[in-house]
Amino acid sequence: MPNAGRMDIRRERRASALNPRVARAKHEHVVKKHRQHDNSRPFLLTGAGQSRTGNAFDMTSQKPTLTLRPALAADEDFLFALRKATMTEYLTHVGEPADDAAHRARLLHRYDTAQVICIDGTPAGLLKAHRTDTEWVVVQIQVLPTLQGRGIGERVLHRVLRAAQADALPVTLKVIKGNPAKRLYDRLGFEIVGEDDIQFYMRRAVRTSTETEAE
Repeated sequence: MPNAGRMDIRRERRASALNPRVARAKHEHVVKKHRQHDNSRPFLLTGAGQSRTGNAFDMTSQKPTLTLRPALAADEDFLFALRKATMTEYLTHVGEPADDAAHRARLLHRYDTAQVICIDGTPAGLLKAHRTDTEWVVVQIQVLPTLQGRGIGERVLHRVLRAAQADALPVTLKVIKGNPAKRLYDRLGFEIVGEDDIQFYMRRAVRTSTETEAE
């Protein structure tokens, strides 16, 4: 029956057309579940969908999904290794302690504000940031060395900057001298407001509406 065959083809096409919607609905459901459990909602980031390959991350197609979730006690081993991999070189360069005890102490400092940066649900870095009455403070931001230079840190910082802009508050941070992350902070409009032998103190003032639109 030719007509029946054409009807079957139409049904298959309609089903195929619906697949992306089903995928998006499932993705939105996952994001909503993250929001329900995230105790620092301004830092929940999402991006466009992406394809997975046999590699840990497929960074070559669409922009990966970036989310933040509260750090748990179970994350300490990962975050400890992350800190050693990302900070030991710069701490040693300025003569600061870089032994395990020093790394552990810094890891646990303000752990209540720690957020695990995830790419496609896989831990990729750390953000510690919090709001005071007068400013937003970025305490620490670290990204796995294998994923640095791909815009992850910038995407996370933009979220903090938007939250601070909504509160009409500046953002402050410190960066060890010699750390190339300073180039990112310079590009995002942070300015040096002080320094010591080890680090620069940086601040980004509240933007005007015109400046915000330009960004």
